[in-house]
Amino acid sequence: MRTRSKGLTSLVAVGAATVLALSACGGGGDSDKGTPTSNAGFADCEKNPNTCNGGQAKPGGEYIFGLEQSFTSWNINTEEGNTFDASKAMSGLIPQVYKADPAGQMQLNADLMVSAELTNQNPQTVVYKIKPDAVWNDGTPISADDFTLAWKQNSGKKEHCSGCTPATTSGYDLIKSIVGSDGGKTVTLTFEDGKTYADWKGLYSTDGLYPAHLATKQGFDLSKPEGVNSAADWFSETVPTWSGGPLLIDTFTKDQSLVLKKNDKWYGKVKPSLDKVVFKFIIDQGSVIPALRNKEILGMSPQPNAALVNGANETPGVIYRIGHGYTWEHLDLNLKNKYLADVALRQAIFTAINVKSVIDKTYGVFDKQAKPLGSHNLFPGDPNYKDVVAPTGQGSGDVEKAKKILTDAGYKIENGKLITKSGEPVPALRFRHTKGNQLRATTGELVQAALKNIGVEVKIEVTETLGKTLSTGDFDIMIFAWVGSPLFQGSAEQNWVTGNGGNYGGYSNADVDRLVKQGAQELDAKKAADLLNQANEIMAKDAYVLPLVQKPTLTFTYSDYVNIRDNATQWGPTYNIQEWGQKAA
Repeated sequence: MRTRSKGLTSLVAVGAATVLALSACGGGGDSDKGTPTSNAGFADCEKNPNTCNGGQAKPGGEYIFGLEQSFTSWNINTEEGNTFDASKAMSGLIPQVYKADPAGQMQLNADLMVSAELTNQNPQTVVYKIKPDAVWNDGTPISADDFTLAWKQNSGKKEHCSGCTPATTSGYDLIKSIVGSDGGKTVTLTFEDGKTYADWKGLYSTDGLYPAHLATKQGFDLSKPEGVNSAADWFSETVPTWSGGPLLIDTFTKDQSLVLKKNDKWYGKVKPSLDKVVFKFIIDQGSVIPALRNKEILGMSPQPNAALVNGANETPGVIYRIGHGYTWEHLDLNLKNKYLADVALRQAIFTAINVKSVIDKTYGVFDKQAKPLGSHNLFPGDPNYKDVVAPTGQGSGDVEKAKKILTDAGYKIENGKLITKSGEPVPALRFRHTKGNQLRATTGELVQAALKNIGVEVKIEVTETLGKTLSTGDFDIMIFAWVGSPLFQGSAEQNWVTGNGGNYGGYSNADVDRLVKQGAQELDAKKAADLLNQANEIMAKDAYVLPLVQKPTLTFTYSDYVNIRDNATQWGPTYNIQEWGQKAA
């Protein structure tokens, strides 16, 4: 989620610079006149996204950053743990080989790595060289063992882990072997013969490394699939006392806050200046601006709405930025529901929903660039983008067309109730959204009204645990967002292939599986995008997911803190958390 909502890891654009150029800074202006204009701190984010709001930090102090959701798993490799808020909270602990910067470019993590190089095409081979001084906080070197554990957790193969539920197996399922040398500081990864993986930079990057030696100390035999499964569960359930990053967990108060302190064993170039970083959970969006004004939080990157944008704009001393990147909002149907297993009903549901009206009443209020997305993998502005949804009539709000789809399939509407061809009334569908998210609540009400026109009742329910709700399939209709990266091929495999970790609604189409898997292995990005567009067209007809909008991001902070900036990728604004600090005089 990250999928991460990694929100969630997932679908992203090929042309990073084109997409990210659509962002805007904020600090004044009328929301009715378009996106507000620039102000101090974020004024140069258009030209210099990687350095805007930069500056020298003075030592000491704490910074309180708001998170919208608590989380139920500490293992971001899992379906349940793969949420955006969890990844932000864990960003100061988990070593990652690459990170995407705010400009949308993949950058080698020079704190952790000497190098990561593709050394051979057949078989595809990647050689990682870990810095000699890169250690876990107990002094144990970060090594090939940690790479091997991550592989076994994520491969999806029973011979590696008996019960792991990886957020994605993409790429990991193609690895043939991992060999450590130089005392574990050199890692040679070899793919299966004849297999390639274009997004190899995403391995150990869109997720990260967990300390294998601690799993071994718990008595888990990592040479056995049961042992790896026990380790994965232990990492999921246990509040980390470990860190391979700049920060270390000090205290955790469930559903309230997570307090991080400096990791004295941090080996990176930039030592944290802040004494503490506090993540405060604020689930109700209506409480965000009061908390900001009272300095109960000093910054946040919440899912935006007009009230939050205006509230940040009107709070003295606060700077903010609206951006566009690799996040997209969508509606998912749960195909495990026997009624939603019928493609005709799904097509009618999506046809009855007016996506433009949804956008106009939600994101369009404050983001005049917002428009229907129309793709499951690519964004407008990318040269390979293609709207595959509009030609189907889905998202049009055409009630009469939706009714015709149903009647042609043998359905009837009697006394305002939809009846199947076998004579069963279609039961109420549960529409779920994250608690406190006002725009998703509004979307739910609009969907509810639209589906009433075709005899389908919708009951709206909230969730406080997005990852758990998705991983258990506890919904009929779900609204959430995927947050992705410049790597678009492997993330498509994660979400659409039968049985994969992001495919929460149980979608399965053999042609889509074939095309997406081919796309993940295609080294030519243009050919890969063509394959994914073919898959997109099939998925649009199958009506499993209805893309809504390329979702804007909102980041704000008090202006006396530096190096905090928007990063509209799945790494989010915490990508450089060790650089955060109070502005030096």
